[in-house]
Amino acid sequence: MVAAQNCSTGRTRGEDAAALAIQWMGAVAESQDRDAFSSLYEQFAPKVKRYMMRQGADDATADDLAQETLVQVWRKASLYDSGKAAPSSWIFTIARNLRTDRLRRQKYHEVELAEELLESGLAADGRDRAVEHVHANQMAELVSKLPTDQAEVIRMSFFEGLSHAEIGQRLDLPLGTVKSRLRLAFGRLRTAIGD
Repeated sequence: MVAAQNCSTGRTRGEDAAALAIQWMGAVAESQDRDAFSSLYEQFAPKVKRYMMRQGADDATADDLAQETLVQVWRKASLYDSGKAAPSSWIFTIARNLRTDRLRRQKYHEVELAEELLESGLAADGRDRAVEHVHANQMAELVSKLPTDQAEVIRMSFFEGLSHAEIGQRLDLPLGTVKSRLRLAFGRLRTAIGD
């Protein structure tokens, strides 16, 4: 299908959309123009979400990644160079990179959890005999008895699936503090389960 031509300029609708996106990017970069960002968001967020879903993300994850992508566009608009890429290419590169980062974090988190469990004396098959007898409601009760700071990092790590770095960012804590709190929490949980 041939794109409709703009009679006065001879440009296609696609070219007009790209030109508008370049203008919006410039306005966001120069003065953090909220209206321009809103226009970028309306144009690209649904497309990024569809792209993520085609890549295998569920609806909620795709929505999160689309929002993260546009947040990065807001923050990094000053880095955009219209001479190097179209806005859509630049935005989808950000989206692809965020998706890749999330996949790596999930894999890293799984490996990190496995290592933490092995270090805590669990059997090679990933089960601790004491843990086998603890039901979910008992575990929730044990976590609730932890000091607030330790319970918070346990919930964020295991129930929300956040990486240590993400927990540190959310709580404004150094990575070492997050890991230390998790280690202390694991120790207390092991002791409580053993009792």
